[in-house]
Amino acid sequence: MIISRLELFNFRNYGYQDIEFAPDRNIITGRNAQGKSNLLEAVYFLSHLESKRSPRLRDLVKEGEREASVRGLFLDRKAEVKLGVSFGGKGRRVEVNGRKLESATKAKGMVKCVMFDPDDLYMVKGDPSRRREFLEETAEEIGLLESEAIQRYRHVLRQRNAVLRLWEEKGSRLSAILEPWSSALAQWGSEVVRTRMGMVDWMEGAISETYREISGDNGEVRFKYAGTVNCEAGSSVEEIAREIREGLDRSADDEKRARCTLVGPHRDDVEIKVGGKEARFTASQGEQRTVAYCMRVAQKRFIEKETGETPVLLLDDVLSEMDRGRREKVLELAGAGSQSIITTAEEPGELASNGARVLRVEEGKVRVV
Repeated sequence: MIISRLELFNFRNYGYQDIEFAPDRNIITGRNAQGKSNLLEAVYFLSHLESKRSPRLRDLVKEGEREASVRGLFLDRKAEVKLGVSFGGKGRRVEVNGRKLESATKAKGMVKCVMFDPDDLYMVKGDPSRRREFLEETAEEIGLLESEAIQRYRHVLRQRNAVLRLWEEKGSRLSAILEPWSSALAQWGSEVVRTRMGMVDWMEGAISETYREISGDNGEVRFKYAGTVNCEAGSSVEEIAREIREGLDRSADDEKRARCTLVGPHRDDVEIKVGGKEARFTASQGEQRTVAYCMRVAQKRFIEKETGETPVLLLDDVLSEMDRGRREKVLELAGAGSQSIITTAEEPGELASNGARVLRVEEGKVRVV
């Protein structure tokens, strides 16, 4: 899959902009704070119907304006897809090939893209929620984790936590009141955990392979699911549900004191080790950035394996804090079989080799170099 054309209207610092992309490597250059990252954000927005940088659509509308839109022309092996999203004072409107969708969520993941940005460093060095978000983003995009399962799990978790916050009022009745919520939590949580464990198990090999290619050594990267229950990849939904339920029973007293649910996928993590040591504590920032990039490459390959479509690869300031050898390998991998759009504050230099399309951004205006 490639994006052939992108049209922006009142998006971030752009008034109106129409951009054509090459089917392989595209370099977006310019000084900082000119709007380079906003172009990648717009492509990501069309794929996910949300921004990686802001939870509010209003923040994406150019200052002083009321409405904005992002439109893209995507090409894959089957057909071309024209996807447009308008938003502002009148809510959000999503169109596919000129027809409005009654349910905007139907367009989510219709076009595939994977984005690396500077904050991805926190997938490695940050708290567990960042790694859970990475897995959830991957699963939802390819449909492995049905929206019903994750939405129901979140609903059950909220209700169960609400009961736990009132346990002093419920007294001896607490266990009976919690029972249906505990059963539902185990049911929906088991589906989430099983999906995540399968992804992590597959991705570990891809991450290790990519890390060795970039670093040039035999350093091993371990990428293991660290759940609140004792299960392994390949466990059945029934086995995982039973483990979750038993874990909830064991933690009953601790949950009363904490007033929240302590067992389930909302508390799980992914353990990342480089050379046998935890990357979040011992790896340098350059190594952590490399591991984060490897996670995005694995995400891209996993999506391709599951859907048969090659996502557009968006690389925002990916070369920062990497030595020359790693930079060259990243560029080589970025061009391997997919379209890539890369931002940099530096002059294109070796980035522009092999016929790459170079675009320069100045104060919200894009021109071909």
